[in-house]
Amino acid sequence: MKLEKLFCLLLVIGQNMATAQIKFDYNWVLGYPADINFPNPKYNGTLVDFNTEPTEYYYFDIGVKLNANAAISDSTGKLLFYTNGCEIINKNHKKMINGDDINAGGLSFQQECKSNIYPYGYSTHQGVLILPFPDMPNQYVLLHLRKSDTISREYILDLLYSIVDISGDDGFGAVLSKNNFVYHDTFCDMLTAVRHGNGRDWWILIPRYNTAEYYTFLLSPEGIGKPIIQKIGEPIKNFRWGVQAAFSPNGAKYVNHTPLGGLQIFNFDRCAGLLSNPVRITFPNDTIGGCGVAFSSTSRFLYASNTLKLYQFDLQSVNISKSRQVVGVYDGFEDALPTTFYQMQLAPDNKIYMTCTFGVKYWHIIHTPDNKGLDCNLEQHYPIPTYHGFSPPNFPHFRLFDAEGSPCDTLGINGPPPPEDTTPPPPQCAGNIRIYPNPAQRLAQIELPDCEGGSLRVFDAMGRWVEDLALAPERVGTELDVSRYVPGIYFLHIRTATGEAVVRGLAVVR
Repeated sequence: MKLEKLFCLLLVIGQNMATAQIKFDYNWVLGYPADINFPNPKYNGTLVDFNTEPTEYYYFDIGVKLNANAAISDSTGKLLFYTNGCEIINKNHKKMINGDDINAGGLSFQQECKSNIYPYGYSTHQGVLILPFPDMPNQYVLLHLRKSDTISREYILDLLYSIVDISGDDGFGAVLSKNNFVYHDTFCDMLTAVRHGNGRDWWILIPRYNTAEYYTFLLSPEGIGKPIIQKIGEPIKNFRWGVQAAFSPNGAKYVNHTPLGGLQIFNFDRCAGLLSNPVRITFPNDTIGGCGVAFSSTSRFLYASNTLKLYQFDLQSVNISKSRQVVGVYDGFEDALPTTFYQMQLAPDNKIYMTCTFGVKYWHIIHTPDNKGLDCNLEQHYPIPTYHGFSPPNFPHFRLFDAEGSPCDTLGINGPPPPEDTTPPPPQCAGNIRIYPNPAQRLAQIELPDCEGGSLRVFDAMGRWVEDLALAPERVGTELDVSRYVPGIYFLHIRTATGEAVVRGLAVVR
């Protein structure tokens, strides 16, 4: 009886923990301060508050320069702290106790954090990320990428972490430890995370530069473990600037987008922490600068920006590349500088917000990203109070919990399931299979106009196997030689490359 009560108590605790952690991303902080010698109201801070409907924008005095950008709120949606990769700032917009000298060391830190040579703070975009420390009440882990400390400041060489206890300093927070070393390597500026299938821990994923290798670290109550190193897909040749990566809200997909490499889309196993089934999509004529990427809330639609164009991809499509639709083209609007397309982030209101490549006081909003095609409703150059620092805050999808029914769903943390897609699925490719002429005398043509190929197994009217044949993709067509067949009825068992099974009849005559 006591064991049953203990189990029930643990289950309730797990459920409460899961359902409470849903507003960690309800406050976004953007902007950077003006030069004191040249005051300008377009500079300073913008706080975007998703606790209200409609979303509220607040102008405030900001004391740091945000380029690297991450923030965290509590479970009720109240801002706790944020960072620019140089300092940690509390909810009162003041430096947190022991919150200075993040990423300390080397020329990058000295020039970008301690001087005015580079006015945007530590120059990474997805180089900072804040996660709740599993099973550590009031503690948060700030992950941060540190660049080379030599004259060649472009390369990211270290993954570090710092720990914040928000109960310190009477609720304004204090940094318990900082710049703790995790791993040394040439990483790309694509620091992302997704919740483990147990609903408690976190997978932290970073690509390695120019090697097609991915490092996956597990953050658990024991801390950050050793990496799983996996080689998959194509090398990423852009290590920094103009690149972005994201996990889908349901945790099943991971994608990165770079000017030189295009999109790479993978399946992700939240139990094992492994990528699989890479799909690469390139933009040979359209990529001229920075890239952005984001998923719709149902994880069905993927959006990719390429400075002048915004694309939508349907991940339910048999051919993801061919599902590409242009859903936005930069309209030429300028406010001294162009408001071209850049990085994106899915927000708690299920809209996608996209920054501009020049950090102006505008951004773009995809109002209904779960709608197909132009119905996604892109609004360009929506005004915000101040200039932003190029990148939106880097958040994981906090409203994802246990992988229900999976082998790793063992902790009794039963959070709400991720949103489901209600858009009608695309037509299956097998619906348009063509077989002609039928009846056939010598040759029959088999076409799969919407499929990426498949296989054919032929049986006679008695159910006896006759032959197997590979089927060519799309409209190329495959010839089936029936001149050797005895006249009669045959059954063609067709299996497409995506696993659809179709049986069609074919009459052979002389």
